[in-house]
Amino acid sequence: MDLSLGFIVKKWLGSLLMPFNISLFFLLLSFYFGITKRPYRAAATLVPALAILLVTSNPWWVNQQLLVNERELKAPSQLVDSFDFVVVLGGGHISDPMLSPTEQLSRSSFARITKGIELSLVNPQSRLIVSGYGGSDPNSNAELMEKVARQANIPPANIITIPKAKDTEQEAAVIATYIGQRPTALVTSATHMKRALQHFNKYSSNISPVPTDYLGKEVQGEQRLYEFLPDARFIHRYDAVWHEKLGIWWQKIRTYFS
Repeated sequence: MDLSLGFIVKKWLGSLLMPFNISLFFLLLSFYFGITKRPYRAAATLVPALAILLVTSNPWWVNQQLLVNERELKAPSQLVDSFDFVVVLGGGHISDPMLSPTEQLSRSSFARITKGIELSLVNPQSRLIVSGYGGSDPNSNAELMEKVARQANIPPANIITIPKAKDTEQEAAVIATYIGQRPTALVTSATHMKRALQHFNKYSSNISPVPTDYLGKEVQGEQRLYEFLPDARFIHRYDAVWHEKLGIWWQKIRTYFS
């Protein structure tokens, strides 16, 4: 597996700087200060740990953050038939021979390829580009999404597979060699779309965003009080927003020093 040092460092930092891991770090510090009988320091590190957990697990607050992030770019009101390419970015999977390809895909990958298939059916003249790295998994995300697309009767000759690009930046660089300046629909999760567009717009001015996999929802009914209680599921949802913020900051830092 060919992984550069920079890529490995980026992945480690990205994981360690997730809100839950930051909170865990403060909790461990608080525990250490507690057993070494330094109560003021123990309290000072316990407070931010609890604050992070309470805020990032609050359904109302997390949903508001998702709405701001995901609705910044408007989804098209209808799917049009003007694209030469439909690009679907990888979103993770776990290979399990006992499961079908659709069941091996992560939630985000399944949502992305489903939207990509919809667009491909509306644009039968287009070519479907699926990407996604496999890491240590024996199959790449792109290969699994290709199987799902073929099951949906997308002609194999119309599918281009990009299995070796490790992140969005590499995906954009490789895919740009195929699409040039031709009309292209870019499909990825709504939380990821802003950062993905930044990379693709470096190479093409003819990219149309088609976000999917929305995590934030405009609640229509009356919310009951128990729905404001902490919920671990929302820690995971906020991770998606925070991950994208880290990615944008990382790109700015790299741009500054280069």
